[in-house]
Amino acid sequence: MTNRHSFNPAALRSPDSASVLGTTLASLDLDQVAQHATRAAASGRYHGPTDPLEYLHANLCVAEAAGVLCATIAGLVCFGRSPQAVLPRAVVDLGHYHGLDAVSFEVVHLEKSIGGTIFSQIARVENYLWANTHHGMTVLDRFERTELHEYPRVVLRELSVNMLAHRDYSNFQSAARVQLFRNRIEWLSPGGLPPGITVDNLLAEQASRNPVILSILYEAGLVEAFGQGLDTVVTVLKREALTPPVFRDTGASFMVTVAGRPWELFTTENNTHLNEWQRRIIAFIRSEGAISLSDLQQRFGEDRSRRSIQRDLQMLVDAGLITARGEGRALRYLLMPANSAPTSGDARR
Repeated sequence: MTNRHSFNPAALRSPDSASVLGTTLASLDLDQVAQHATRAAASGRYHGPTDPLEYLHANLCVAEAAGVLCATIAGLVCFGRSPQAVLPRAVVDLGHYHGLDAVSFEVVHLEKSIGGTIFSQIARVENYLWANTHHGMTVLDRFERTELHEYPRVVLRELSVNMLAHRDYSNFQSAARVQLFRNRIEWLSPGGLPPGITVDNLLAEQASRNPVILSILYEAGLVEAFGQGLDTVVTVLKREALTPPVFRDTGASFMVTVAGRPWELFTTENNTHLNEWQRRIIAFIRSEGAISLSDLQQRFGEDRSRRSIQRDLQMLVDAGLITARGEGRALRYLLMPANSAPTSGDARR
């Protein structure tokens, strides 16, 4: 099967600035361009012309090919009237599963081929994930109530942006994919990491397949600084005592996996009475499988006394969230099996 749209390789500065033959200026929504340029200028993130046609030329969203003014990949992805009519696989597949595996009999929600511009796709994915993950309240040591979320919203946004900003839009076979499981979320972007970038150095090196798209996302306030999206994810997860993200590059795709706060925190009647240290203990046990008092002392350092940790552990045992096994130096704490823990009837998963 051939696609009637092809790329003009002449004078390319980046893949996303490639002109797409078969498109015209009419392929782009000039009203949307004008609104974007005006808002970006008002926010101080853009300092160029706000006339839509001038903006498109200045920002590599249009280019001449064979004597015709065509839309570029970036122009279509960000401002196209119907981007998927030209780039049919520039879509997102969203899967939500009750359990831990992507199997048909555990599907909660399946949405294929989410289209529109990159702005609408990011909003759709972020809003779905936020609406279908757990939220609650916690009590801090100072007896202050504060919100508690299974996943920090900034992480959901950054990884949704990263998935679409860096994907390979010349790939006419693969869609971007987001999968929400009981214990994690996976973001998969078509196209492996750029040459010279690996999972080991991606936080230190900077390279973008789509710098034009990234620039437009920056103007819109969806990217704070080039090359800092994944750094933000790593920092926020560490700050909230969550498991670090897992990066995987297959060559054909790049995947990021993030584990949220343990579901036990949101399905027990006692969750609103746990302090942040107790929540961190549960997250640590979930990550390690089994831990000792010495493990927790080493992890918390001088921030938490031995007696306070012992008190936290006893409260978690009394609440039915964890169980103790062994004696003396062999004593270890584990999560209570799911079918043993009290639940509050949360049916969203």
